[in-house]
Amino acid sequence: MKLYEAEVFGRERFGEHILIRYRWEGEPPKPGQFVMARATIQDLNPFLSRPLFAHDYDKGVASLLFKVRGAGTALLAQESAGILVTAPGGRGYTFEESDRPVALVGGGVWVSPLKLLSRRLTLSGVAHDVYLEVPATAPKAYAAWISENYPHAILVETNGSQQASCPILDCLGDLARYSAVYASGPTEMLDAVRIASAGKVSAQLALRERMACANGSCFGCAIPVWRFGARTYARACTEGPVFPAETLAW
Repeated sequence: MKLYEAEVFGRERFGEHILIRYRWEGEPPKPGQFVMARATIQDLNPFLSRPLFAHDYDKGVASLLFKVRGAGTALLAQESAGILVTAPGGRGYTFEESDRPVALVGGGVWVSPLKLLSRRLTLSGVAHDVYLEVPATAPKAYAAWISENYPHAILVETNGSQQASCPILDCLGDLARYSAVYASGPTEMLDAVRIASAGKVSAQLALRERMACANGSCFGCAIPVWRFGARTYARACTEGPVFPAETLAW
């Protein structure tokens, strides 16, 4: 895993939510791909870099959106910290041109990969509706930022419980009117989308998993999947983190 020092253009903070923009002149990230990131000021504690979805990319500037959850992300959030990042990795969302719209569904800070996906869909001329959960506990500044950056999205305020997916699915209505559903959110939301889309519309789910090597060597991010009718495991870092909903053996 090769890390590159990147020039940081700035940070925005919304409570515990952080947005970092940095210069990236390598291969542009595809929607749903991730990078491994760490602060330049940290030593070997914590030892592992953090996997973060590519949030956006435009004219050589990439961005990461994440929530501070531990020592690694707390260091990344510091104003004085530079960052080290890998090239984008993993399997992202796949999409084709369609005469029917697609739906983007996001929950909490896991809305991150949907910004880049929305940009690519717009450039490809694919109509899409965006549904985003905004937890009632989220800072007002974060809710305002979401509203500004997704001006056409339907924002659904929830109480942050495991039932947060229900109001969003109610807003989507009949999924059969979409040619595809692309989701990124907590496990409970992804599972609800998986169940709701079965037999109606294809769905692709972006899974957030802990990663160590990020190249498939350690199998630390293995998730259960169906393959040739049998239950087995796939590595989120190389075979994901985006998976067709019907392949997940949850």
